[in-house]
Amino acid sequence: MKKTVKYISKNTSKQNITKKNVLEKKCPIGLKPFEFNFSKSQSITDLKKTSTLKKKEFVKELLSKFAPRGIKPIDNYYDYINYQWLQNVSVENQQKYITQVDDFRLVQDKVYRDLNDIILDYIKKNNNKLARNLKNYYTSVVKMNDLDYSKELSKEVVLTIDKFIQENNVWKLLAFINKDEMLHCAAPFVWTLNPDEMEPNIFRCYVSGHQFSILDIEVYYDDGTNIEYKKKYRNAFKNYCKTLFDTCIGPNHGLNPDDVYDVEVDIFNVMGCVSVTRKEEEPYNKILAHECLEKYGFDWIQFSKELGFSKAPSFFITQSLNYLKCGTELMLQNWTSTKWRTYWIWILIRRLARITGKWQNITYDFYGKFQRGQEEIVLSDAVSAALYMSIPFNTFLTKQYVAKYENPQAIEYVRVLCNDFKIVFEKILKRNSWLSPKTKKYALNKLSKLDFIIGKPENLREDPDLNYSTNLYDNIMKINTWRHKRFIELEGEKVIDIPLMDWTQYPVKMTGTQAYIVNASYTPSKNNFYINLGYMQKPFLDLEERGIEYNLAHIGFTIAHEMSHGFDDMGSQYDAEGRLHDWWNAEDKRKYKSIQKDIIKQYELFAARDNIKFDASIGVGEDLADISGIAICDEYLQDFQEKNKDLIPIRNLSYQAFYTYFAFQQKQKVTKKALSAQLKTNPHPLDKYRCNIPLSRSQIFRALFNVKKGDGMWWHNTDTVW
Repeated sequence: MKKTVKYISKNTSKQNITKKNVLEKKCPIGLKPFEFNFSKSQSITDLKKTSTLKKKEFVKELLSKFAPRGIKPIDNYYDYINYQWLQNVSVENQQKYITQVDDFRLVQDKVYRDLNDIILDYIKKNNNKLARNLKNYYTSVVKMNDLDYSKELSKEVVLTIDKFIQENNVWKLLAFINKDEMLHCAAPFVWTLNPDEMEPNIFRCYVSGHQFSILDIEVYYDDGTNIEYKKKYRNAFKNYCKTLFDTCIGPNHGLNPDDVYDVEVDIFNVMGCVSVTRKEEEPYNKILAHECLEKYGFDWIQFSKELGFSKAPSFFITQSLNYLKCGTELMLQNWTSTKWRTYWIWILIRRLARITGKWQNITYDFYGKFQRGQEEIVLSDAVSAALYMSIPFNTFLTKQYVAKYENPQAIEYVRVLCNDFKIVFEKILKRNSWLSPKTKKYALNKLSKLDFIIGKPENLREDPDLNYSTNLYDNIMKINTWRHKRFIELEGEKVIDIPLMDWTQYPVKMTGTQAYIVNASYTPSKNNFYINLGYMQKPFLDLEERGIEYNLAHIGFTIAHEMSHGFDDMGSQYDAEGRLHDWWNAEDKRKYKSIQKDIIKQYELFAARDNIKFDASIGVGEDLADISGIAICDEYLQDFQEKNKDLIPIRNLSYQAFYTYFAFQQKQKVTKKALSAQLKTNPHPLDKYRCNIPLSRSQIFRALFNVKKGDGMWWHNTDTVW
C-alpha cells in the first residue's frame, strides 16, 4: 500500500491541526509545496538531462522570439504576447459548443461539471425527497423529452391556438404565452417583473417589446444593401421554420413558414412608428391602468387579469409609448389572421423542439450553427444538467457550491481590492478637469455609496418543494407555473434574489445572481456590483503562487472595470441610490459624448486594420469601462510600489509583468463562423481590441514601450475617460 506523505511533525496533536486549519482560513497560504509532485510528473528524458544541459535549453527558450519578427509590442501588443497561444489553442470535443474560447467560458464549463458532480454525489449519498427530486429532474434533462410525447404536445399546440382564436380573446392568448419564461420573449409584448427603476427596492410590472429571432436585425430591413447576405439569412430562418413544422406537426400541417418571418418584419416596422411622440423617448414611462386602454389601445386590466392578478396593478412601466400604441394596433388588427396563427403556433412549437432529444438539432442548426457559428451541439450531460437545474434547485446548488468552493482568504482579498480601488477612483474623479463642479460632486457621492456583494447573494429564497418526474416537459411546466405564481405575488413587494435564465441565448445562459456563474456584474438600479463565487478561482485569482501583478491583471481589472460601469453610458443615467435620474448638465453631456465618439472611432479604426467592420457604438459602455479600468489599475500599482519603496528597475519589471498578464488574460479564440454574430450582438468588442486600446491610452504603457506616432499602439491622446 502506497504511503501518503504528510507535512506534519510527530509532535503535532489533533488540537494543533485544528488550530492550523483555522489559521489557514484567516491568513493567506502564500506558497504551497509543489516540487514533490512536479518532479514526479517530469518525463524520464527530462530527468536524465544534466543540469547544465537543461539550463542551456531553458536559456535558449527564454531568448527565443515568442512572436514572429513582424509582430512588435509597439504595434500589436495583444498578438505579440498571445501569438503562441493563438496558434496552439484547442478544446475538447465536449467543449466545441463554445464559440468564443477564453478563460471565462472554459472555467464556466468546468463549473458546470463541478455542479454536475455535486448533484450526482448528493443523489448517491442520500435517500430523501430532495435526492429523489434531483434524480428525477436530472434523468429528465439527460434523456430529454420522449418523441411520442412531444408529437402529442405538438398537436395540442395547434388545438390550443385555435381555441384562443375561437374565443376571440387576444389578451388571454398573450397572457398564456407570457406565463412561460421559455416562451414569452417571442411574444409581441413581453411581461416581466423587475425592480422599479424609480423605486429600485420594489418589484413592478414591465411591458416591453418583442425580442427578434434573427440576431442581425438589419436582415429585417429591406433597403437594397447586402442583398445576397440578407437573402441567405432569411432563407436559413424560413427553412428552420419549415423543418420545425414538418418534423413536429407533420408534413400536412398547412402552415406557411414564410409567415413567421413576415410577422417579425411587421413588428420590426412598427417599432419605428412615431404615433405618440416624434421626440426621443424617455426610457421610463409609467402607464396608469385606468387610461391605458383609451390612450394606447392596450387592455392592461384584462391582460393582467389573464396573467393571474386578482386585481390589476394600478400601473405598469414601458420603455416606448410609440411601440405600445402601434404594436397594439398591429396585434389587434392581425392576431386572428392566417399569418399570425402560424406565428402563435411557432412560438409554442419551437420550445418543444428545443427539449426533445431527437428534435434538438432543428434548433441547433439555425440558432447554434448558422447564427452563432457553433461547431457542435452541447454533447455533455453535465452542462445540460447544470443549466436546466439551476432554476428549480438554485438554493441547494448555491449552498453546496459555496460549502465546497468558498475561500475566505479569496473573499477578503477581493474585499480589500474593492475598497482600495474606490479610493483610487475617488482620486481620479477629484482630478477630473471636464466635469462641472456640481456633477463631479454628485459623481463622488455616487462612488461613495457604491456597494459590493462578494461570492453569493445576500438573501436566498428557498427552492420550491415540488414533486418532479422523469419527464422534462412536465418538470419545466411545473417549475414555470410555480415561478409565475410567485412573480404575481411579488408585484409591489420588496425585491428578492431570483435566479434567471436567458432563453434567447443558445445554449441557454444563466443571467441572474447564481453564485456559480463565472462573471462579475454592475447593477445600475442597486448601485452595486456583484462578484460571483464561480469567478473567484484560478486563473482569475491566485493567492498561492502569483504576485500582485497577476491578480491585478485578472480579478483586479475586473473589479475596476465593473466599478467604472457606474459612470458609463448606462450607469450614468442612475443616481447614488440606484434610481433612474438625470444628474448631468447639458455641457457635461456634450463633453461626455465627445469622449465616447473618440473612443468609438478608435475601436472601429483598430478593427479596420484587420479588415473587420463593426458598429463600436453598441459596446461603448464596455469600452469606457475597459479604458478607465486600466487607468485605475495603473494608479493602484503605482501606489503599491510607492508604499513598498520599490527600486526603479523593480517598478519597470512590475509594470511589464502587469501588462503581459493583462494581455494574456484577454486571450480569446473566436471561430470564423462565430465572428459575425460576435460583432453584431456582443456589447464587448473582440478581446484583441479590449487589450490594445486601453493600453494605447495608458501613459505608463506608452512610456515603458516607447510608443511613438506611427506605431500601431499609438493614439492621438491618452484620455482615460475620467
